[in-house]
Amino acid sequence: MDFSLINPKQSSPLDLSAKVRLISSKPNLQELALNFSDINYGLVDCKVLATPNLSLMFGNIQLQPNIKLKSETPENSVNFPFLLEGEIASRFYSYPQKQLLTANSHNAIHLTQTEGEHHLPLGKVKTFHISLGSDYFFDTFSSEDKVTETLKNSIDIQRPEVASTRPGHLNAEMKWIISSITNNPFEGDMKKMYLEIKTLELISLQLYQLDNIKRLGRERENHQDLAYAVRSFLESDITATWTLVALAKKFGTNIQTLKTSFKAEFDTGIFAYYQHLRMDHALNMLKDQKNSIVEVSEWLGYSHQNHFSAAFKKHFGYPPSEALKR
Repeated sequence: MDFSLINPKQSSPLDLSAKVRLISSKPNLQELALNFSDINYGLVDCKVLATPNLSLMFGNIQLQPNIKLKSETPENSVNFPFLLEGEIASRFYSYPQKQLLTANSHNAIHLTQTEGEHHLPLGKVKTFHISLGSDYFFDTFSSEDKVTETLKNSIDIQRPEVASTRPGHLNAEMKWIISSITNNPFEGDMKKMYLEIKTLELISLQLYQLDNIKRLGRERENHQDLAYAVRSFLESDITATWTLVALAKKFGTNIQTLKTSFKAEFDTGIFAYYQHLRMDHALNMLKDQKNSIVEVSEWLGYSHQNHFSAAFKKHFGYPPSEALKR
């Protein structure tokens, strides 16, 4: 991953490649350090670990308010940013929508073109970034969940794609794995093996969590659709009488889902809402003074006028006879 800093007062970005220092180079594992400090730009203190299959970048970045970070990831890659501290707003040239990560959040994105610009609203971040080659990701992860399937489909058709519109939460287990990677206790081949195993473990946890977020989002949308469909149905005929069993059967769901979905969306129960509709309509009919209490009662399907009068008084605090006088 290559970095430069964008200063709007300068005609071209400041390339940081000259600030990269080789720590060690062993078969199939390179360790690099990027250390930069300038009063006009800020500070970048990061480490890079790279194997033939993946690269990691982690550390601290602190920039002046007018400075942006420009990055270039490996060509056609799947990227997994984890933000431990701060806030970062990213715009990738091949993907039109800005991506925002706040402290303790993460996401995944497949990029076809590699350049992007990053703004730090709070001035500094502590970051951990994984980049996998698309072919390696495609061959390593099976499409057992919707998020992985989405990313693999985007690789197939060469289209950039973000795993989730809602970032995931960086939990304690993920933080422990990140700490294990950054403090890798091994050397040689064991160091590379440990690095790759822990990185794949972290990505697996991430994909599992992002898939749950998307699944819950889909369920939420389904529950919203159900709630609005039930409301429209109730409003279409306020003279009918329905049981929860009959409504659930009509909408192909169970009573609990029916009640929970409606309550979550409208903050009231189904029959409380339906009764409110019926009583409001009854009040309007009585205020028109074209309908008697008996007629309104019968129109709403009450078998006895007294039952209607009791329901009306319970709802409004006064009997229907008072409505005729108002």
